Amino acid sequence: MCNLSAYFKPPIFEDTGSPKEELVARQPFLIQEGERDYFIQKMAREVGTWTETTSPEQTAFALAHVTAAHVLPPIMPLPSGTDLLGYCVQLRDHMDGALVDELAMVLKASWRQLGWEQVGTATYLCVIGAGVAACIDMTRGELGLRYDSELEHALYLAGRTLDLPRSRFFLQSNLYERFDVLLDQVRMRTWNWIID
Repeated sequence: MCNLSAYFKPPIFEDTGSPKEELVARQPFLIQEGERDYFIQKMAREVGTWTETTSPEQTAFALAHVTAAHVLPPIMPLPSGTDLLGYCVQLRDHMDGALVDELAMVLKASWRQLGWEQVGTATYLCVIGAGVAACIDMTRGELGLRYDSELEHALYLAGRTLDLPRSRFFLQSNLYERFDVLLDQVRMRTWNWIID
């Protein structure tokens, strides 16, 4: 009989946490409650280059968390149609400012290929449902929803109707999908300038 334990070494775990582990646990690309600064640039000023403090694996792990589900507040818990009308996200309140700047560059360079329409100098729309579009205004750094006038009036009157949760689920899924297309590019570009 063969003894396999002789061929495999058990994994070694350290009991102490390192600053690198704390950095990844903090999720440097996502803004925590009450913060609003450029964490990446601040860390580079105080500590040195990114690669001196964070491994490529830790960077990849942290960037993998930059998704629409982690950046955008969900639409599902909104209690009524009027709350849905007021959905607006200040992007710098949810992700690092360097990523917001990268998002602006991605939209400026590739909006058409990524399925968005440019409707102003720094404003982009993407249809996410019948009569509903996601709107990113990079001059203010915010994402909101726009509605055609009939749907806007219907949502204003909707209150807490039974069909509203099903509609919100559809809108949330499409919004996350369309925003994740942008974040894929943001993650890739951020990876390139951080690791190089």
